[in-house]
Amino acid sequence: MLNGRVQGGFRGVKGLRQGDPISPLLFVLVMEYLTRLLQLGVQQKDFRYHPMCKSLKVINLCFADDLVIFCKANSSSAQVVKQVFEDFCNSTGLKANINKYQVFFGGVSTTVKDQLLQIFQLEEGTFPLKYLGIPMRPTKWKMADCGEILKKIKLRLHTWASRHLSYVGRTQLITSVLLGLRNYWMNILLLPQSIVKEVDKLCLWFLWGNNGM
Repeated sequence: MLNGRVQGGFRGVKGLRQGDPISPLLFVLVMEYLTRLLQLGVQQKDFRYHPMCKSLKVINLCFADDLVIFCKANSSSAQVVKQVFEDFCNSTGLKANINKYQVFFGGVSTTVKDQLLQIFQLEEGTFPLKYLGIPMRPTKWKMADCGEILKKIKLRLHTWASRHLSYVGRTQLITSVLLGLRNYWMNILLLPQSIVKEVDKLCLWFLWGNNGM
């Protein structure tokens, strides 16, 4: 508009890019729509909840930019989920990146797996899977799963070993960093007792000036 007169229109050609401040809001709105579609889908008589989600009636969870959908491992439930997801894609214009999707099974026979993989047309995933750098599995953590925790702690110890730190300085680092790191993982997962003891041992070595060798 110029001097009160309309001079013409313009076309917006700039799209939404990754990292845009409005992206999280749009993601929440779109996932809310998908959640409502799923809630309508579960009302069909052919759908069955995942056994661990039935009491809470949970069918999906959203984390950051990721989506997890749960259902019982049978053909009818899988068909419902697939149909809901196709309706969602058609109505929003969004398209799933099949290369980033996987199906995870628990206590399912090979025959049933083959049937469900045929329905979803997705690759089967294996445990432990990593989410935000954290290995996840349906059972308790094993000693072999905790290598990343010990690796991070030993890396910090290696960096600090070359510095001339007082007893008080070492105590402060152990309390604020090493034990803080251990407690962070313990808040997320149930760590094996052997890992907790190993972390405590590394902290004691560092406190008394021993490099652990």
